[in-house]
Amino acid sequence: MCYNSAMQKMINFDSGLSLALSTNPAVRSVAVGVFVGAGVVNETPELSGISHFIEHMVFKGTKKRSSFDIVNELDSVGAQINAFTAKSYTCFHTVSLDEHLNKCMDVLSDLYFDPTFDEEELEKERRVVIEEINESEDTPDDVCLEKLFTAFFAGGPLEKPILGSKQTLNAMTGETLRRYHQKYYVPSNTVIAIAGNVDEKEAVEAVQKYFESRMKKSSPEQTAIASYDFKSVEVYTKKQIEQSHIAIAFPSYRYNDPRSYALQLMTMIFSMEMSSRLFQRVREQLGLCYSIVGYPSSYRDAGAFSIYCATSPKMSKKAVEAIREEICRLKSDGVSDEELEKGKQQLKTSLVLGQESTASMMRAFGAHAVQTGELYDIDARIGAIDKVTKEDVKMVANEVFDFDKVSLSTVSPKFLDGLFDAIKFDAIK
Repeated sequence: MCYNSAMQKMINFDSGLSLALSTNPAVRSVAVGVFVGAGVVNETPELSGISHFIEHMVFKGTKKRSSFDIVNELDSVGAQINAFTAKSYTCFHTVSLDEHLNKCMDVLSDLYFDPTFDEEELEKERRVVIEEINESEDTPDDVCLEKLFTAFFAGGPLEKPILGSKQTLNAMTGETLRRYHQKYYVPSNTVIAIAGNVDEKEAVEAVQKYFESRMKKSSPEQTAIASYDFKSVEVYTKKQIEQSHIAIAFPSYRYNDPRSYALQLMTMIFSMEMSSRLFQRVREQLGLCYSIVGYPSSYRDAGAFSIYCATSPKMSKKAVEAIREEICRLKSDGVSDEELEKGKQQLKTSLVLGQESTASMMRAFGAHAVQTGELYDIDARIGAIDKVTKEDVKMVANEVFDFDKVSLSTVSPKFLDGLFDAIKFDAIK
């Protein structure tokens, strides 16, 4: 069965720029994303946080628009504009009525090509990003996960936080940002993703007018793929809070690994939904926590499978022991036919419903294209999900959940003795 009635296409321009297009004439909106392969994986330790800082600074003014003009022009036609930085790329995006595609493309191209990186604005925005870091440091779950990944990915680019540090931010100047921007904001490192009520001719013409016509053919310096020698580590952060925040990580697969479909199904069954094994066991049956979730994170260099929960300090060890019990049961017994079928329906439904959101389609197509150079094929993904077997899921569980390489991060009022042993060693007698 073909679930996809929209036209999907990857178009490559002479400069090296790519367009990932997903048309949908059933809607009246259009989403545009400019994806640049500039993220944590490109940053040196001294430039930690520069990709995110540039994401902020392009909104502070261009050669022909002030910071107010940038948002006001789009607000005036009801369009929305925003941006985000991931570990592997940066994205600037808009959502609007289809009739305002060209206005959105004009503003986005201005942000891409002509940010001024004005020193006065830079000083103000530096303070804003430092406040963003302060806010994150005041959020226990953010601290717990950030500390976990810093230790887990130690020795490679993924150890660095997206926000950078106060020290690295304070050392950056407008010239620092210009050099980095010039190096990575190049056509072969850029994907324009357009999704919604737009035909191919209109999309190509808009990309040609606002982007391709201004591109200079060049290639970014290729950053080598990092290799990680994962070691089992424990990290503790003291905070005077009521709960203990616990995050556990195992090595997983890189982005676009063919085993990712089985991994996604395992995640659905084991740790993602309210009917998942972890949620039902740790929260519903044992009442040990309010929040618990497990999910994979995949990057160009490596991947991790993380489990996060928050509970009272006195219940923390019991919660971790229960998590380990469920992992061991999954590794030994696998999943049932019923669980596998339910997981497949959940995944396929998520993919199909995502097509009803132009913003979701833009993000999926752009993120995939900028990381792989390939078209995000929904029908192929659904077909791959249908082919996953119980044996595939069990194999993935045994590959990912390696207790010799597990790492643990806790944020709590006091150090919780024995917590690491509860996940690393078999506490089940």
